[in-house]
Amino acid sequence: MSDTSSALQRNESKRRRRELIAVAIAAATLVAFVLMQTALPPLSSHTSLISNLVVILLFDLSFLLLGLMLLLVGRNLAKAIFERRRGLIGSKLQARLVFGFIAVAIVPSAFLLYVAGSFLHADIDSWFDPEYGRMLDDSFEIAKVYYLNSANNAAHFARILSGKITNRNLLAPANHARLRTFIEQAQQEYNLGTVEVFTADRKLLMFELSPSTPTGIGVSPDSALLRETLKGHAVTRADRFGKSDVIRGSAPIFSATDSDDVAGAIVVDYFLPKSLAARAAGISQAVQAYFQLRILHQPIMHSYILALVLIGLAVVLLASWFGIYLARELTGPIKSLAEGTHALAAGNLNYEIAPVGDDEVGHLVESFNRMTSDLRKSRAELEQRRRYTETLLLNVSAGVVGLDRKGRISAINPCAERMLGLHAADVLGREYSKCFDLHLQRSLDDIFASAARPREARCALKLEIGGAEIELMLTASRLGGDDAADEGPDLGTVLFFEDVSQIAKIERMEAWREVARRIAHEIKNPLTPIQLSAERLRRQFSRRDAAALGPALPAGNGIEALFDPYAELVDECTRTIIGEVDDLKRLVDEFSAFARMPQLNPVPGNLNTLVEETVTTFREAHGEVRFELELEPALPIVAIDREALKRALVNLLDNAVAATKPDGHNGASPQIRVSTALDSASGVVTLEVADNGMGIEPRIRPRIFEPYFSTRQGGTGLGLAIVATIVTDHHGFVRVRDNEPRGSRFQLEFPVKDQQFMKISA
Repeated sequence: MSDTSSALQRNESKRRRRELIAVAIAAATLVAFVLMQTALPPLSSHTSLISNLVVILLFDLSFLLLGLMLLLVGRNLAKAIFERRRGLIGSKLQARLVFGFIAVAIVPSAFLLYVAGSFLHADIDSWFDPEYGRMLDDSFEIAKVYYLNSANNAAHFARILSGKITNRNLLAPANHARLRTFIEQAQQEYNLGTVEVFTADRKLLMFELSPSTPTGIGVSPDSALLRETLKGHAVTRADRFGKSDVIRGSAPIFSATDSDDVAGAIVVDYFLPKSLAARAAGISQAVQAYFQLRILHQPIMHSYILALVLIGLAVVLLASWFGIYLARELTGPIKSLAEGTHALAAGNLNYEIAPVGDDEVGHLVESFNRMTSDLRKSRAELEQRRRYTETLLLNVSAGVVGLDRKGRISAINPCAERMLGLHAADVLGREYSKCFDLHLQRSLDDIFASAARPREARCALKLEIGGAEIELMLTASRLGGDDAADEGPDLGTVLFFEDVSQIAKIERMEAWREVARRIAHEIKNPLTPIQLSAERLRRQFSRRDAAALGPALPAGNGIEALFDPYAELVDECTRTIIGEVDDLKRLVDEFSAFARMPQLNPVPGNLNTLVEETVTTFREAHGEVRFELELEPALPIVAIDREALKRALVNLLDNAVAATKPDGHNGASPQIRVSTALDSASGVVTLEVADNGMGIEPRIRPRIFEPYFSTRQGGTGLGLAIVATIVTDHHGFVRVRDNEPRGSRFQLEFPVKDQQFMKISA
C-alpha cells in the first residue's frame, strides 16, 4: 500500500513541475510580447488608423507564428528525447536523425538570416529615400498640368472654329456643304478628337470623328454643357467614358448679322485613352502611402526580420520533422514487421502492413504481405480440402477410421459408426484396442505386429453388430513414408471398412444358382429311369405272384396278399423309391425354377387386383387364418410382371401361414395382414405382408434371403430367395421388420417413376 501511495506522489510532483514550467514559459512569452509592443514607434496623425492597425496585427501575427514555430521545434526535440529515454523501438535512431538534421539546418539558416537581414535593412532604407517623395510630388504636378493643358486646348480651338464659322456665315443653309468641308479640314489640321456643331434649337448639324476616337462619346442634345453654351458662355469639362477621359471645350456661334444672337454651338473633344483623373488619384494615394510607410519604417523592418526568422525556424522545424519522418519510415516498418511476426505466431493471418514505398524497406513489407497472403490462401485451401474431406467422409458409403501413431482413434465417419456400432464422442482420442470388436482388434494387432508390415493390408472380417452378422473388407493403409522407398515417419493408419454383405449375398446366390442348375441337370436325368425301374419291378412281382397263386387269391389283392416273405419287402422298397423319387423331382423342379428364373416382362398393372385375387385363394384354402386387406384406393398403376409377382406373394403368404400354425405360434388367433401404400414424395409403392407368428430372430435375419437357408422343417430355403430375386428384377426393395406385438413384416417396395434399384434389405 505504501509503494502505491509513493508512486502516486511521485507522479503528482512530476505533473506539478510540468505545470510550473508551462506557466513560466507562458509568462515569459507574454512579457516579451508586451516589451516588443511598447518598443513600436508612435502612430502619426497623418497615417490611416486602419493601415497602422494592419501593420501592427501583421507584426503580432508574425510574433505568434514565431512562438508557434519555437513550440513545434521544441516539441519535436522533447519528443525525441522522451522516446529515447523510454527505450521505444527506433527511438535512438530517431533522436540521432532529428538532432543531426537540426544541426545541419541551423548553420545555413543562421547565415542566411544574417545576410538576408543586412540586405533587407539596406533595401528598406532605400525605399524611404526623400528623393522618392519629391519625384512623386513632381509626377502629381505634371499630371495636373497635362490635364489643364488639354482643357485649355479644347476651349481654345472651340473659340477659333466658332469665330470662323460666324465670320463666314457657314450656318446658313446654303453654306452647309462649305461647313462640312471646313470642319473636316479643321479636325485634321488641329488633330481634334470630335467636332460637333449644333443649331440654336439643339439639333446636331455636323459631327466629325477622328479614326482613333471611339464612337459614342458625342454630347447629348439635353446635356448641361450644351444648354450653358447656347446661353452664350464658353464651357470646359471632363467626362468619364469607361476607363478613359473625354476633355470637352464648347463655344457659342453668333449670328453673322447680330453679334448678340446665338445661332448655334460648337463642341471640341479630346479623347484620353486612360483616365487622367484616375492617374492623378493614384499618384496622390501613392504619395500618402509613401509618407505613411515612412512612419512605419521600423515595424515593417521588424516584420520582415521576423519573417526571415520564421523561415529559418520553419527550415529547422522541417528538418526535425523530416528526421522524425525518416526515422519512422525506417523504424515504423521494422516495428510493424516485429508486431506482424508476433501476430502470425498467434495465428492471425489477416495481419497486413500498409505499403511504405518502393525502396528496400517497401520491398520487405511487400514480401511480408505476400507471405501472409500466401499463408491465408494456403490456410483457405487446407480448410477447403478439410471440408471436402469431411464432406466426402460423411457421404461415402464405406467406413473410414483414422488412427494416429499411438493407435488412438483420431477420426471416424458416420458410416463407420453405423458399421461398428460406435459413437464418435465415445471413441475419439481412445486406443482402438479399447473400442473395437475383439475379432477386429485381433486382426489389427496381427497387421501392426507384422515385422514386414506392408504399406497396405487387406483382410475379410465377419462382425456381429447389434445381433446381426455383417461381412466387411478391411483395408489398412499406413500414412507417411515415400511411395517408392516406403521410408519416412509413421503418421498413423487409415482403416477403410467396406460392407460386402450384399455383394456376398449376390455372389452366394449366383453360386447357388449354378449349383442348382448343375444339380437339376445331374440328378433329374437318372431319376426317371430309377422311378420307371421301381414301377416295373413292382408290376413284375405283382404279375408273377398272381400267376402262381391262380384263382385261389381274391382279385385285386396284389402283392399285399402274398405270403411270400420277399413280397412285403419288395413292395415297401419300391413304394419308398417311387415316393422319394417324386420328392427329388419336386426338389429338382424347384432347383430348376430358381436356377432359371424366367425373364420378366413388366407391364402396367393394378397391384391391388393382384393382391385381392391371391389373398382370396389363400383365404379359401386356409379358413383357420384370418386374412385382412388394407389396400390404398389411390394406388397408381405399376409396371409389374403379374405371374412373377404373384409367385413372390404366394411364397410370402405360404411362409406367413406356416409361421402362424400351432407348432410355430403362441396360441393367439392366426392373423395375416396384407396392405398396400403409396409414398408420393419418394414415388414408391409398398406391398406389406404381416403375420403374428413367432417372428424371425435378429441373428438369422441377414441370411433369410439366401438360397437353401430355412428354419422350417422340410423347407427348401428357396422361397424367400425367389422373392428377393423377383423384387430385385422389378428394381425394388424387400425388407423384413418385426411386427408389433409379435410376428414379422415383409415389405416389398416398387418404384412408380423410372428409378433403378438393385438392393436387398434385411
